Amino acid sequence: MRILHSFLIAFSLAIGGLTLAAAPAAADALDDARAAGQIGERPDGYVAVVDAGAPASIKSLADSINRQRREAYQKIANEKGVPIEQIGALTAEKIIREKLSPGMFYMDASGAWKQK
Repeated sequence: MRILHSFLIAFSLAIGGLTLAAAPAAADALDDARAAGQIGERPDGYVAVVDAGAPASIKSLADSINRQRREAYQKIANEKGVPIEQIGALTAEKIIREKLSPGMFYMDASGAWKQK
């Protein structure tokens, strides 16, 4: 239990850094797209376009954010010796719980979009 607790503390610190490490312009664009209901959070720690009819720039933004997250998740997974999927899932829980504002979208485990 102590190892798990230590891991969760280290993970929380690392994820906090992940948010800060993102380029400010990308973070602002992501926040804007979330607020507009164009991009939502998936349960695996990545983002997806909520509306298939979204502009190409929104799809490109989602791809860019996912590349950045994958790199960060892989680094943390390598450092902690855990599967990258575990890092992504824990991050998704934290983002959905702490970062999403009411009205923003997230995908539930069944693949359905929900609003917070």
